[in-house]
Amino acid sequence: MAILSVVLLITAVCGVGGMHPAWNAKESWPPWLEAVSEGFMWFFEGAARVVTGGKNGAELSLRLLCLLLLLFTFMTVRRWMLQRNAFKPGPVDVQQLVSSTTEGEPCLEGLTAQLRKQLSETNLYPPSALPAESPAESFLDLLGDIDLEPKKLGTSILRLFSRLRPKVAYTVRGILRVRTEEPRYGVTVTVTSYALRGSRTETRWQPTWEEAVQAAGYWVMAALVPVTQASRGAPWQEWRGRNLPPELFAAYQEARELSQDRKFDDALDRYYAALRLDPTNIHLRTQIAGTQEKLWLHLDALETYHGAILLDGQSREERNTRLSRGAWNPRRFLCKRYRWWRNGLLEARFRYAVVLGMAERTAYQWCRPTVDPADYRKCPRRAHTRKEIRKSLAPALVERYWRSVVYLTPPGRKWPIYTEADAREWLEGALGEEGLDEKTVSLIFQLACEEEMYQLACDYPILRFLKRPDKRRSRGLTWTSLRLNRDVWARLRLGWAVDQTAAGKVKGLRNDVHWPVTAEELTKRVEQARGWWIWRRTTERLRSWRLWPPRPWQDRYNTACVYAVAMSGHTDERKRDDLAVKAVDELEGAARADLNSYHPLMRSWLLTEDPDLEWLRPSPRFVRFERETYPHEAPDRDRPQRPVWAEMMAYDQQLLGGTAQVMEHTWRLRGKLLPAESHLIAQWFVTEKLVWQCVHRVAANQGRDWRDRAKLLQTVRALADSTLLAKYGLPSKLPELDDLLDEATWSDIGEAKESLKGFERIVEERLAVLSRAIGGPSNSLSPILRSDQWVEAVKHSGTFPNFVMQAAVHQACADYESTWRALRDQLDPEDHELAFSRALHGLHEPDGVWRLLATVRTRVPAGFRHAG
Repeated sequence: MAILSVVLLITAVCGVGGMHPAWNAKESWPPWLEAVSEGFMWFFEGAARVVTGGKNGAELSLRLLCLLLLLFTFMTVRRWMLQRNAFKPGPVDVQQLVSSTTEGEPCLEGLTAQLRKQLSETNLYPPSALPAESPAESFLDLLGDIDLEPKKLGTSILRLFSRLRPKVAYTVRGILRVRTEEPRYGVTVTVTSYALRGSRTETRWQPTWEEAVQAAGYWVMAALVPVTQASRGAPWQEWRGRNLPPELFAAYQEARELSQDRKFDDALDRYYAALRLDPTNIHLRTQIAGTQEKLWLHLDALETYHGAILLDGQSREERNTRLSRGAWNPRRFLCKRYRWWRNGLLEARFRYAVVLGMAERTAYQWCRPTVDPADYRKCPRRAHTRKEIRKSLAPALVERYWRSVVYLTPPGRKWPIYTEADAREWLEGALGEEGLDEKTVSLIFQLACEEEMYQLACDYPILRFLKRPDKRRSRGLTWTSLRLNRDVWARLRLGWAVDQTAAGKVKGLRNDVHWPVTAEELTKRVEQARGWWIWRRTTERLRSWRLWPPRPWQDRYNTACVYAVAMSGHTDERKRDDLAVKAVDELEGAARADLNSYHPLMRSWLLTEDPDLEWLRPSPRFVRFERETYPHEAPDRDRPQRPVWAEMMAYDQQLLGGTAQVMEHTWRLRGKLLPAESHLIAQWFVTEKLVWQCVHRVAANQGRDWRDRAKLLQTVRALADSTLLAKYGLPSKLPELDDLLDEATWSDIGEAKESLKGFERIVEERLAVLSRAIGGPSNSLSPILRSDQWVEAVKHSGTFPNFVMQAAVHQACADYESTWRALRDQLDPEDHELAFSRALHGLHEPDGVWRLLATVRTRVPAGFRHAG
């Protein structure tokens, strides 16, 4: 309507000017220039006659017609701009909060600033949203003081156009409220839309003003996301035009912030809370799997990615039928139920294939209880989790990849596999619980990785027909990257897996990459995968003239990974150096290709986490590249082979140390709250038992299970104040390896790696001692058993006077305070390893305290007992 009204207005004005044209083009001008110039002059002459009165102006009827068209154009264009601002969205006016009670008036300024800051951090509207004048409610209000007198029509039109652009798309108002029942503090928030002509109101109640304002901010964003352009991006595509639950938006927003702060345990907990509200969200699943990869939970990530790729809208039979079709079979893409176009599905499939290809980690975790039987004793919960994952994934892997082993002679067989039944039987036996072999499982995973890369490359050409393919390719899915992974990387890793088998040979493979491979042979394969064999000579001169666009950093980074993987197959240092030189050259090219997105995204992944670069990092070439690209104050960059394990040990030390400080402070405060009610005191010891159980699980598992750490954080958060948690650094964030190396380098110059290994060993030993000291109910000195005894003693303390019970609890508060202080000392490598065990002897039994105080009671005067 806006375009139509503008066309009609221009046509009418040109018609008025063309009635009596006062200017004509010269005959020597070209015809097209003559027509264009005359059209422009007709428009300006018509505009002049419309705004001019008297005999020199247009007739009144024509002027009124143009005025009506102008008003109609203004109305439609403004309506379009309002809708555009509402969808973009434009500026959001966050009004000053008001309070319905005197209790909230002193904190209005701070709460308003908190609400504006929270809304601006979501990047949905400009962060400089300040109180502004509300736009007019209707079109007649816009006219306001516009004077339509013919003599002043020109000035009136300019004033009218100055009001064309809307200043505000949404207005947010809030009222602070208080009630008697818990939670007491609430915020009634209202969102008004000037484009949709409506408003929504909701009241959020929380224990504090700050939490209530935070909940109100999440509700506001949940109301705006489905009607704005944010619904086009991940992870909210499926919620466009629907009511987005504010709990879902809050959980995702908190999880993303926690993940950025490297607080992965809390982040996983919040991601799973969001996934419970939106179980079919592919983006949430990939976020969870990415966080699991950062914690080296590759088997968990494999299961999460597998669940994500099953959200393709197909049944098991339809999926198997589609996978059996060729690359260019039209029925492969015309299947109505297969949602290959769904945003995030191809990215999830790519990451799933990459995790399958990391067989040195994934297959090791798959076979971990068989490889290390002591793992069941050290961490039974983690071993049980891996067992459940195997039971869930093994049938799915057999169903999806039995075609990959047909016509294959795997290890342990003397003849090839020809039938589907034999292929399924062999895979079920190799992936089952009995007789797990890490090398065989690695071979299966590499075959599956090669098949997934092939299927992904078959589907990628259709990606070119999707909307805005440039954004999708920026996530790492370029055609060159897929060819590199399919034709070189996957086959290279498959050659490594074949070389690791007992026989060293597997007959029937389509793989033509032999292990190990030289730098020259690998370079030829890389160039062929890039497509240089077609246009290399043609574009050589263009590249020298800098007319050809550089390759994306994803392509160069994947090429560097290919050269780095090949380094593990050579024992000759000269051949390794040749591969390292080519890998570092590609990394330098990736760093130059995209300076904005490459460095912040890839720094930690490149320096620590990516398993492909494990053999490249000790190379002097890579060390020099790191010092040039990522300058650091510490000169020692010799990293251990298990970098995440050092981070986890430091994280466990910080987590348990922070918990000990919080509980020590909590018991000190509880001692000051006495005398207190019996039910409150009993609740103290009940929560104390829960905390000790969580500490025991973390110490026994040595940080292998993130659920134990998350449970500990939830328990401590429920009984301690948020300011106390922030004071002692809870929740803790996973420290980076570079920070640990810097600290070790400061202590021991040139021996950072060995110092870090010693730190790991000491923390492991301290956690083992702590686990044995806490023990279980059978341990007579266990704080878990002692807390149970205090709960029963407080419940049955009716035979003793109140002041005796209060004095006994006061003694218990001092005992627990000392015990938690000893736990903090236990985790310090500089203190004695038996500090906590010795402190447990000072944790008195309630019966002994009762008898002691009962003896003292007979010697206390009655008046003092009454006062006490």
